[in-house]
Amino acid sequence: MPYRPQDVAGPGIVIDMDGGVDTSVPALAEENALGLTAKVAAATFERDGYKHLIKAAEAVYSYPANGSRLSLPAQKMLNFMIHLAGSQNFANKLYRLPKKVVRGNHKGNERIFDAVKEIYESSLVVIGPFRGRRSRAELRILSSYVRPEEEIESDSADIHFQFTDAFLELQRASKLWARLSGPAMVKVTSTYALKLYEIGMQRYQMDFPSLALDIDTLRRLLNVPEGAYKDFGILRTRTIDRAIAEVNQLAPFRVEMPEAKMVRRGRKVEEVTLDFFAKDEDEVADTFLERERHSVGRRARRIGKVEKLEPAVVEATPLPDADDANALWAAARHALLAKNVPAPLLRDLEVERIEETARGERRLVLVAGHPATAQTARMNHEPSIRSVLVSLTSGSITGVEIIAPPRRKDRAVDPASPA
Repeated sequence: MPYRPQDVAGPGIVIDMDGGVDTSVPALAEENALGLTAKVAAATFERDGYKHLIKAAEAVYSYPANGSRLSLPAQKMLNFMIHLAGSQNFANKLYRLPKKVVRGNHKGNERIFDAVKEIYESSLVVIGPFRGRRSRAELRILSSYVRPEEEIESDSADIHFQFTDAFLELQRASKLWARLSGPAMVKVTSTYALKLYEIGMQRYQMDFPSLALDIDTLRRLLNVPEGAYKDFGILRTRTIDRAIAEVNQLAPFRVEMPEAKMVRRGRKVEEVTLDFFAKDEDEVADTFLERERHSVGRRARRIGKVEKLEPAVVEATPLPDADDANALWAAARHALLAKNVPAPLLRDLEVERIEETARGERRLVLVAGHPATAQTARMNHEPSIRSVLVSLTSGSITGVEIIAPPRRKDRAVDPASPA
Protein backbone atom coordinates (compact mmCIF):
# COMPACT_ATOMS: atom_id res chain seq x y z
CA MET A 1 0.00 0.00 0.00
CA PRO A 2 1.66 3.26 -1.06
CA TYR A 3 2.24 5.76 1.72
CA ARG A 4 1.03 9.32 1.17
CA PRO A 5 1.31 12.01 3.87
CA GLN A 6 -2.33 13.05 3.37
CA ASP A 7 -3.48 9.54 4.28
CA VAL A 8 -2.21 9.87 7.84
CA ALA A 9 -4.48 11.17 10.60
CA GLY A 10 -3.51 14.57 11.84
CA PRO A 11 -0.81 16.69 10.21
CA GLY A 12 0.98 13.66 8.75
CA ILE A 13 4.39 14.44 10.19
CA VAL A 14 6.69 12.34 12.31
CA ILE A 15 9.44 13.50 14.59
CA ASP A 16 12.82 11.96 13.95
CA MET A 17 15.11 10.46 16.54
CA ASP A 18 16.66 13.82 17.40
CA GLY A 19 13.46 15.84 17.63
CA GLY A 20 13.37 17.22 14.08
CA VAL A 21 10.58 16.76 11.56
CA ASP A 22 10.39 14.01 8.96
CA THR A 23 7.43 13.90 6.56
CA SER A 24 8.42 10.66 4.85
CA VAL A 25 7.78 8.06 7.56
CA PRO A 26 4.26 6.92 8.56
CA ALA A 27 2.99 8.36 11.79
CA LEU A 28 2.06 6.59 14.99
CA ALA A 29 -1.57 5.55 14.57
CA GLU A 30 -4.12 7.53 16.54
CA GLU A 31 -5.99 5.57 19.19
CA ASN A 32 -9.41 4.26 18.12
CA ALA A 33 -8.81 5.19 14.47
CA LEU A 34 -10.39 2.78 12.02
CA GLY A 35 -7.59 1.39 9.88
CA LEU A 36 -7.41 -0.79 6.78
CA THR A 37 -4.38 -2.88 7.71
CA ALA A 38 -6.42 -5.33 9.80
CA LYS A 39 -8.91 -5.93 6.96
CA VAL A 40 -6.13 -6.44 4.43
CA ALA A 41 -4.27 -8.77 6.77
CA ALA A 42 -7.36 -10.95 7.37
CA ALA A 43 -8.17 -11.16 3.66
CA THR A 44 -4.55 -11.91 2.74
CA PHE A 45 -4.25 -14.69 5.31
CA GLU A 46 -7.48 -16.30 4.12
CA ARG A 47 -6.30 -16.21 0.49
CA ASP A 48 -2.55 -16.83 0.78
CA GLY A 49 -1.85 -18.24 4.24
CA TYR A 50 1.79 -17.41 4.99
CA LYS A 51 2.84 -16.80 1.37
CA HIS A 52 2.27 -13.10 1.87
CA LEU A 53 2.63 -11.35 5.23
CA ILE A 54 0.97 -8.04 6.13
CA LYS A 55 2.78 -5.71 8.53
CA ALA A 56 1.64 -2.24 9.58
CA ALA A 57 3.85 0.49 8.18
CA GLU A 58 4.20 1.94 11.66
CA ALA A 59 5.79 -1.35 12.76
CA VAL A 60 8.02 -1.40 9.67
CA TYR A 61 9.50 1.99 10.63
CA SER A 62 9.86 1.14 14.32
CA TYR A 63 13.14 0.11 15.96
CA PRO A 64 14.17 -1.72 19.16
CA ALA A 65 14.28 0.36 22.33
CA ASN A 66 17.26 1.11 24.57
CA GLY A 67 19.86 0.44 21.91
CA SER A 68 18.97 -3.26 21.80
CA ARG A 69 18.46 -5.26 18.62
CA LEU A 70 16.45 -8.27 17.53
CA SER A 71 18.29 -11.15 15.91
CA LEU A 72 17.43 -12.16 12.36
CA PRO A 73 15.47 -15.30 13.43
CA ALA A 74 13.50 -13.22 15.94
CA GLN A 75 12.67 -10.57 13.33
CA LYS A 76 11.42 -13.18 10.88
CA MET A 77 9.37 -14.95 13.55
CA LEU A 78 7.83 -11.64 14.64
CA ASN A 79 6.64 -11.03 11.08
CA PHE A 80 4.91 -14.42 11.03
CA MET A 81 3.38 -13.70 14.44
CA ILE A 82 2.04 -10.32 13.33
CA HIS A 83 0.54 -11.82 10.20
CA LEU A 84 -1.18 -14.57 12.20
CA ALA A 85 -2.70 -11.97 14.53
CA GLY A 86 -3.86 -10.07 11.46
CA SER A 87 -5.90 -13.09 10.40
CA GLN A 88 -8.00 -12.44 13.55
CA ASN A 89 -8.16 -8.65 13.08
CA PHE A 90 -5.45 -8.28 15.73
CA ALA A 91 -7.73 -9.45 18.53
CA ASN A 92 -6.24 -9.57 22.02
CA LYS A 93 -6.01 -13.34 22.52
CA LEU A 94 -3.59 -16.22 22.86
CA TYR A 95 -2.38 -17.17 19.37
CA ARG A 96 -1.08 -20.52 18.18
CA LEU A 97 1.59 -20.49 15.47
CA PRO A 98 2.46 -23.88 13.92
CA LYS A 99 6.16 -24.61 14.32
CA LYS A 100 6.38 -25.87 10.76
CA VAL A 101 5.82 -22.29 9.57
CA VAL A 102 9.13 -21.16 11.09
CA ARG A 103 10.96 -24.49 11.10
CA GLY A 104 12.99 -23.57 8.01
CA ASN A 105 14.97 -20.97 9.97
CA HIS A 106 15.08 -22.73 13.32
CA LYS A 107 16.38 -26.29 13.20
CA GLY A 108 15.69 -27.02 16.85
CA ASN A 109 13.01 -26.22 19.39
CA GLU A 110 15.54 -24.52 21.63
CA ARG A 111 16.33 -21.93 18.95
CA ILE A 112 12.64 -21.44 18.21
CA PHE A 113 11.75 -20.63 21.80
CA ASP A 114 14.92 -18.61 22.31
CA ALA A 115 13.68 -16.36 19.50
CA VAL A 116 10.25 -16.11 21.14
CA LYS A 117 11.89 -15.21 24.46
CA GLU A 118 13.96 -12.56 22.71
CA ILE A 119 10.79 -10.97 21.32
CA TYR A 120 9.12 -11.20 24.74
CA GLU A 121 11.98 -9.29 26.36
CA SER A 122 12.03 -6.55 23.68
CA SER A 123 10.23 -3.26 23.15
CA LEU A 124 9.82 -1.22 19.98
CA VAL A 125 9.97 2.54 19.58
CA VAL A 126 7.36 4.16 17.33
CA ILE A 127 7.49 7.90 16.80
CA GLY A 128 4.68 10.18 15.67
CA PRO A 129 1.48 12.07 16.55
CA PHE A 130 -0.49 10.58 19.44
CA ARG A 131 -3.56 12.26 20.94
CA GLY A 132 -2.60 15.57 19.38
CA ARG A 133 1.02 15.53 20.55
CA ARG A 134 4.21 14.38 18.92
CA SER A 135 5.21 11.38 20.93
CA ARG A 136 7.82 8.70 21.30
CA ALA A 137 5.92 5.51 22.08
CA GLU A 138 7.83 2.57 23.53
CA LEU A 139 5.71 -0.55 23.17
CA ARG A 140 6.22 -3.96 24.70
CA ILE A 141 5.60 -6.60 22.04
CA LEU A 142 4.48 -9.76 23.87
CA SER A 143 2.55 -9.96 27.11
CA SER A 144 3.12 -13.72 27.46
CA TYR A 145 4.25 -16.89 25.74
CA VAL A 146 4.27 -20.59 26.57
CA ARG A 147 7.44 -22.66 26.61
CA PRO A 148 6.86 -26.41 27.16
CA GLU A 149 9.05 -28.09 29.73
CA GLU A 150 9.76 -30.96 27.35
CA GLU A 151 10.67 -29.45 24.00
CA ILE A 152 9.99 -32.39 21.71
CA GLU A 153 11.60 -32.12 18.29
CA SER A 154 8.33 -32.31 16.45
CA ASP A 155 6.36 -29.96 14.24
CA SER A 156 3.18 -31.13 15.95
CA ALA A 157 3.83 -28.75 18.86
CA ASP A 158 2.80 -25.12 18.40
CA ILE A 159 4.10 -21.76 19.56
CA HIS A 160 1.60 -20.06 21.90
CA PHE A 161 1.94 -16.31 22.46
CA GLN A 162 -0.06 -13.17 23.18
CA PHE A 163 0.70 -9.60 22.08
CA THR A 164 0.29 -6.61 24.36
CA ASP A 165 -2.85 -4.58 23.71
CA ALA A 166 -0.81 -1.47 22.88
CA PHE A 167 1.11 -3.33 20.18
CA LEU A 168 -2.14 -4.77 18.78
CA GLU A 169 -3.73 -1.32 18.78
CA LEU A 170 -0.87 -0.09 16.61
CA GLN A 171 -1.73 -2.76 14.03
CA ARG A 172 -5.51 -2.36 14.35
CA ALA A 173 -5.47 1.40 13.84
CA SER A 174 -2.96 1.38 10.99
CA LYS A 175 -4.04 2.54 7.55
CA LEU A 176 -0.77 1.72 5.78
CA TRP A 177 1.05 -1.56 5.44
CA ALA A 178 3.83 -3.53 3.79
CA ARG A 179 2.99 -6.71 1.89
CA LEU A 180 5.94 -9.04 2.41
CA SER A 181 6.62 -12.20 0.44
CA GLY A 182 7.09 -15.11 2.83
CA PRO A 183 9.35 -17.10 0.42
CA ALA A 184 11.55 -14.06 -0.19
CA MET A 185 11.72 -12.95 3.46
CA VAL A 186 12.90 -16.31 4.79
CA LYS A 187 15.85 -16.28 2.38
CA VAL A 188 17.24 -12.94 3.57
CA THR A 189 20.43 -13.54 5.55
CA SER A 190 21.08 -10.31 7.45
CA THR A 191 19.13 -8.08 9.81
CA TYR A 192 20.13 -5.03 7.77
CA ALA A 193 18.80 -6.50 4.54
CA LEU A 194 15.56 -7.65 6.16
CA LYS A 195 14.69 -4.17 7.41
CA LEU A 196 15.62 -2.62 4.06
CA TYR A 197 13.43 -5.24 2.35
CA GLU A 198 10.47 -4.38 4.60
CA ILE A 199 10.84 -0.65 3.93
CA GLY A 200 11.15 -1.25 0.20
CA MET A 201 8.05 -3.45 0.11
CA GLN A 202 6.11 -0.63 1.75
CA ARG A 203 7.40 2.05 -0.62
CA TYR A 204 8.42 0.80 -4.05
CA GLN A 205 4.96 1.10 -5.65
CA MET A 206 4.43 4.64 -4.42
CA ASP A 207 4.22 7.57 -6.82
CA PHE A 208 7.26 9.04 -5.03
CA PRO A 209 9.11 6.06 -3.53
CA SER A 210 12.26 7.85 -2.37
CA LEU A 211 13.06 8.07 1.34
CA ALA A 212 15.47 10.64 2.80
CA LEU A 213 16.99 9.70 6.16
CA ASP A 214 19.57 11.24 8.43
CA ILE A 215 22.36 8.83 9.34
CA ASP A 216 21.26 8.27 12.95
CA THR A 217 17.73 7.39 11.83
CA LEU A 218 19.07 5.05 9.17
CA ARG A 219 21.28 3.30 11.72
CA ARG A 220 18.34 2.70 14.06
CA LEU A 221 15.99 1.50 11.34
CA LEU A 222 18.56 -0.95 9.99
CA ASN A 223 19.14 -2.32 13.50
CA VAL A 224 22.85 -1.39 13.51
CA PRO A 225 24.38 -2.08 16.96
CA GLU A 226 24.74 1.08 19.03
CA GLY A 227 28.26 2.47 18.81
CA ALA A 228 29.28 0.27 15.86
CA TYR A 229 30.53 1.58 12.51
CA LYS A 230 30.62 5.23 13.56
CA ASP A 231 32.41 6.27 10.37
CA PHE A 232 29.95 6.51 7.46
CA GLY A 233 32.37 4.91 5.04
CA ILE A 234 32.66 1.82 7.23
CA LEU A 235 28.91 1.85 7.95
CA ARG A 236 28.24 1.91 4.23
CA THR A 237 30.59 -0.91 3.23
CA ARG A 238 29.79 -3.17 6.19
CA THR A 239 26.01 -2.76 6.32
CA ILE A 240 24.25 -0.53 3.77
CA ASP A 241 25.93 -1.64 0.55
CA ARG A 242 25.72 -5.31 1.53
CA ALA A 243 22.04 -4.96 2.45
CA ILE A 244 21.28 -3.21 -0.85
CA ALA A 245 23.04 -5.94 -2.83
CA GLU A 246 21.13 -8.75 -1.08
CA VAL A 247 17.76 -7.00 -1.38
CA ASN A 248 18.34 -6.28 -5.07
CA GLN A 249 19.00 -9.99 -5.57
CA LEU A 250 15.83 -11.25 -3.86
CA ALA A 251 13.17 -8.51 -3.94
CA PRO A 252 10.74 -7.41 -6.67
CA PHE A 253 12.32 -3.94 -6.56
CA ARG A 254 15.75 -2.35 -6.81
CA VAL A 255 17.10 0.06 -4.23
CA GLU A 256 19.79 2.66 -4.85
CA MET A 257 21.54 5.23 -2.67
CA PRO A 258 22.77 7.90 -5.12
CA GLU A 259 25.90 9.86 -4.27
CA ALA A 260 24.34 12.95 -5.83
CA LYS A 261 21.52 12.97 -3.26
CA MET A 262 23.77 12.73 -0.19
CA VAL A 263 23.71 15.77 2.06
CA ARG A 264 27.13 16.68 3.42
CA ARG A 265 28.51 19.15 5.90
CA GLY A 266 32.10 19.49 4.86
CA ARG A 267 33.28 15.92 4.29
CA LYS A 268 30.76 14.41 6.70
CA VAL A 269 27.67 12.71 5.24
CA GLU A 270 24.62 13.74 7.26
CA GLU A 271 21.73 12.46 5.15
CA VAL A 272 21.16 9.91 2.39
CA THR A 273 18.27 9.14 0.06
CA LEU A 274 17.11 5.63 -0.74
CA ASP A 275 15.38 5.26 -4.12
CA PHE A 276 13.13 2.25 -4.73
CA PHE A 277 12.26 1.12 -8.27
CA ALA A 278 9.98 -1.71 -9.41
CA LYS A 279 11.89 -4.25 -11.50
CA ASP A 280 11.01 -4.83 -15.14
CA GLU A 281 9.87 -8.19 -16.47
CA ASP A 282 13.37 -9.50 -17.20
CA GLU A 283 14.61 -8.53 -13.73
CA VAL A 284 11.57 -10.11 -12.06
CA ALA A 285 12.28 -13.34 -13.94
CA ASP A 286 15.93 -13.30 -12.82
CA THR A 287 14.83 -12.68 -9.24
CA PHE A 288 12.48 -15.65 -9.30
CA LEU A 289 15.20 -17.92 -10.68
CA GLU A 290 17.64 -16.77 -7.99
CA ARG A 291 15.16 -17.51 -5.21
CA GLU A 292 14.66 -20.99 -6.66
CA ARG A 293 18.40 -21.72 -6.67
CA HIS A 294 20.09 -23.26 -3.67
CA SER A 295 21.27 -20.68 -1.13
CA VAL A 296 24.82 -22.05 -1.29
CA GLY A 297 26.64 -19.87 -3.77
CA ARG A 298 24.11 -17.01 -3.62
CA ARG A 299 26.59 -14.56 -2.13
CA ALA A 300 29.16 -15.53 -4.77
CA ARG A 301 26.61 -14.87 -7.50
CA ARG A 302 25.76 -11.56 -5.85
CA ILE A 303 29.34 -10.31 -5.92
CA GLY A 304 30.08 -11.77 -9.34
CA LYS A 305 32.13 -14.79 -8.34
CA VAL A 306 31.34 -18.32 -9.46
CA GLU A 307 31.52 -21.30 -7.14
CA LYS A 308 31.49 -24.91 -8.24
CA LEU A 309 28.69 -26.52 -6.28
CA GLU A 310 27.70 -30.07 -5.62
CA PRO A 311 24.19 -30.96 -6.80
CA ALA A 312 21.76 -29.83 -4.13
CA VAL A 313 18.92 -31.87 -2.75
CA VAL A 314 15.65 -30.23 -3.74
CA GLU A 315 13.49 -29.77 -0.66
CA ALA A 316 9.72 -29.58 -0.71
CA THR A 317 8.58 -25.97 -0.82
CA PRO A 318 5.17 -24.29 -0.55
CA LEU A 319 3.26 -23.66 -3.73
CA PRO A 320 4.57 -20.43 -5.31
CA ASP A 321 2.35 -17.41 -4.84
CA ALA A 322 0.79 -15.39 -7.66
CA ASP A 323 3.78 -13.05 -7.96
CA ASP A 324 6.17 -15.99 -8.32
CA ALA A 325 3.86 -17.71 -10.83
CA ASN A 326 3.95 -14.66 -13.08
CA ALA A 327 7.70 -14.39 -12.69
CA LEU A 328 8.07 -18.07 -13.55
CA TRP A 329 6.03 -17.63 -16.73
CA ALA A 330 8.09 -14.56 -17.67
CA ALA A 331 11.26 -16.64 -17.37
CA ALA A 332 9.65 -19.53 -19.26
CA ARG A 333 8.68 -17.26 -22.15
CA HIS A 334 12.30 -16.22 -22.62
CA ALA A 335 13.39 -19.85 -22.73
CA LEU A 336 10.57 -20.84 -25.09
CA LEU A 337 11.44 -18.08 -27.54
CA ALA A 338 14.86 -19.71 -27.87
CA LYS A 339 13.03 -22.94 -28.75
CA ASN A 340 11.25 -21.13 -31.62
CA VAL A 341 7.85 -21.03 -29.96
CA PRO A 342 6.02 -18.11 -31.67
CA ALA A 343 6.10 -14.90 -29.64
CA PRO A 344 2.46 -13.97 -30.45
CA LEU A 345 1.33 -17.32 -29.08
CA LEU A 346 3.28 -16.81 -25.85
CA ARG A 347 1.89 -13.31 -25.42
CA ASP A 348 -1.65 -14.70 -25.71
CA LEU A 349 -1.13 -17.05 -22.75
CA GLU A 350 -1.60 -15.67 -19.24
CA VAL A 351 -1.00 -17.25 -15.85
CA GLU A 352 -4.08 -18.41 -13.96
CA ARG A 353 -2.44 -20.21 -11.00
CA ILE A 354 -0.11 -22.96 -9.88
CA GLU A 355 -1.99 -25.94 -8.49
CA GLU A 356 -1.34 -29.35 -7.03
CA THR A 357 -2.99 -32.32 -8.70
CA ALA A 358 -4.58 -35.31 -7.00
CA ARG A 359 -1.34 -37.24 -7.61
CA GLY A 360 0.66 -34.63 -5.73
CA GLU A 361 2.25 -33.12 -8.85
CA ARG A 362 2.41 -29.39 -9.46
CA ARG A 363 1.38 -27.75 -12.69
CA LEU A 364 1.13 -24.26 -14.13
CA VAL A 365 -2.34 -23.35 -15.39
CA LEU A 366 -2.39 -20.96 -18.36
CA VAL A 367 -5.39 -19.25 -19.92
CA ALA A 368 -5.37 -18.50 -23.65
CA GLY A 369 -6.88 -15.36 -25.09
CA HIS A 370 -8.35 -17.25 -28.04
CA PRO A 371 -9.48 -20.88 -28.55
CA ALA A 372 -7.09 -21.27 -31.50
CA THR A 373 -4.16 -20.31 -29.28
CA ALA A 374 -5.07 -22.97 -26.71
CA GLN A 375 -5.44 -25.64 -29.39
CA THR A 376 -2.14 -24.75 -31.09
CA ALA A 377 -0.27 -24.63 -27.79
CA ARG A 378 -1.61 -28.01 -26.71
CA MET A 379 -0.92 -29.74 -30.02
CA ASN A 380 2.46 -28.25 -30.93
CA HIS A 381 4.15 -26.76 -27.88
CA GLU A 382 2.96 -28.40 -24.66
CA PRO A 383 6.00 -30.72 -24.38
CA SER A 384 8.36 -27.74 -24.79
CA ILE A 385 6.49 -25.73 -22.16
CA ARG A 386 6.53 -28.65 -19.75
CA SER A 387 10.27 -29.23 -20.32
CA VAL A 388 11.11 -25.58 -19.66
CA LEU A 389 9.04 -25.50 -16.45
CA VAL A 390 10.77 -28.63 -15.15
CA SER A 391 14.16 -27.10 -15.93
CA LEU A 392 13.42 -23.71 -14.34
CA THR A 393 11.98 -25.17 -11.13
CA SER A 394 14.40 -28.10 -10.72
CA GLY A 395 11.50 -30.49 -11.09
CA SER A 396 9.17 -28.76 -8.63
CA ILE A 397 6.63 -28.02 -11.37
CA THR A 398 6.23 -30.83 -13.89
CA GLY A 399 3.02 -30.12 -15.75
CA VAL A 400 1.06 -27.48 -17.62
CA GLU A 401 -2.63 -27.07 -18.37
CA ILE A 402 -3.74 -24.70 -21.11
CA ILE A 403 -7.33 -23.50 -20.78
CA ALA A 404 -9.30 -22.08 -23.68
CA PRO A 405 -11.50 -19.03 -23.05
CA PRO A 406 -15.22 -19.84 -22.71
CA ARG A 407 -17.33 -19.45 -25.82
CA ARG A 408 -19.56 -16.40 -25.84
CA LYS A 409 -22.75 -18.44 -25.61
CA ASP A 410 -21.35 -20.40 -22.65
CA ARG A 411 -20.47 -17.36 -20.58
CA ALA A 412 -22.60 -16.84 -17.51
CA VAL A 413 -25.02 -13.95 -17.66
CA ASP A 414 -24.67 -11.40 -14.91
CA PRO A 415 -28.09 -11.15 -13.26
CA ALA A 416 -27.38 -7.51 -12.45
CA SER A 417 -26.76 -6.59 -16.08
CA PRO A 418 -29.58 -5.15 -18.20
CA ALA A 419 -31.42 -7.58 -20.48
